[in-house]
Amino acid sequence: MPLPCVVSQIQNTPVKMWSALVFLGCVWATTAQVVRPGGCPKTVTQTTLDLQQYLGNWYEIYKFWAIFEVGQKCVGANYQMKNDSHIRVDNSGIRSGSKVEAIGDLYMPDTKHPANLKVKFASSAPYGDYWVLDTDYKNYTLIYSCGPFLGPLGHVEFAWILSRQRTLDQSIVDKLMTKAKAFGIDTGHFSKTDQTGC
Repeated sequence: MPLPCVVSQIQNTPVKMWSALVFLGCVWATTAQVVRPGGCPKTVTQTTLDLQQYLGNWYEIYKFWAIFEVGQKCVGANYQMKNDSHIRVDNSGIRSGSKVEAIGDLYMPDTKHPANLKVKFASSAPYGDYWVLDTDYKNYTLIYSCGPFLGPLGHVEFAWILSRQRTLDQSIVDKLMTKAKAFGIDTGHFSKTDQTGC
């Protein structure tokens, strides 16, 4: 998720210069994700989600570009239930021959919207959206996250297609891409994750 960014509207010249620097810093920070103009697409998550069935290993097949994954291959995640009804997310990949790992916390804030999950990967970070748009639990899942950038001017988004295996049948990929497009998600931002030689 992007850093909180505020641009002052005060007309004082030094403040305007400072605001411009803050704005440029915010733009730099959000280049870590996909930034698009306007509001977030109107997506719809699954009406049900069984977290017990969702647990276990998932492998990244396609993703939107994110700075924290640059240079990684063999990216996957393991989801395990914790005692507090939250889920431990153990993301891992390989960069330059070495394992890279990030541990996160995932939970369901509202049982009326069970697929609208929240996740974070640092204790001091705010929770970000982790929306399950489609999953069959045993083969694939389509994840989306979107948040505002500079108010109504733009949005920052992430998306992933995950599989229980390191490969996913192209017909399923096509189905999930079609679903994403129907929501107004620009699937041109997806890139394939290298899952070879893992």
